[in-house]
Amino acid sequence: MAKKIRTITNNNKFPIHHIAKLRAQIQCKTQMNTTNNSNNNKWATFTYHSSKVRKIANLFKPTDIMIAFKSTNTLQQLTKLKIHDTTQDHDKSSIYKLTCKTCNRTYIGQTSRNLTLRYREHIRYIKNNDPQSTYALHILQNIHEYGSLKGTMSLLKPIHKTSMLIPYEQLLIQTFHQNGNLILERNCGEQNPLFLLATNCNFT
Repeated sequence: MAKKIRTITNNNKFPIHHIAKLRAQIQCKTQMNTTNNSNNNKWATFTYHSSKVRKIANLFKPTDIMIAFKSTNTLQQLTKLKIHDTTQDHDKSSIYKLTCKTCNRTYIGQTSRNLTLRYREHIRYIKNNDPQSTYALHILQNIHEYGSLKGTMSLLKPIHKTSMLIPYEQLLIQTFHQNGNLILERNCGEQNPLFLLATNCNFT
């Protein structure tokens, strides 16, 4: 095609530099149209986890949407420090147990407050010779020993709904009583703990 154009211009004595100028203008316009078309493309980005993501991306092929993939293993994510949950068990309200250091029998209790504060209350009762709690009564009456917070108290079940504290407490009291691990001073109660759980809500 270009050869025919040159032949026609030579036969008609048309200036060659005009042809070159027109050719340059056409090429420039073509490049601009190509650039504009690429800039107007719509893109969709998918985080690549598995081959299933590619199958979903293939659904966009018949459309004008361009597909791009990104990885989860970016440099920022690899170098980012992971923040772990530093909340200790003793900072959660729940069903807890206190162990006697002398006989290794267990007291089961429940609280909607901080466990550390509840432990300090039990120990204060013992130091003040005040048997307000059954655990304090056991220690004072039998002249037994108690241990540190970590060695004496442990969380049995974290519970966020306060209505479930008593039912779960009764259930665990019955369990420890049947296994012969409960302190003798602890009253097991007459209500069926499973009935209490069923009447409050479903198991969590």
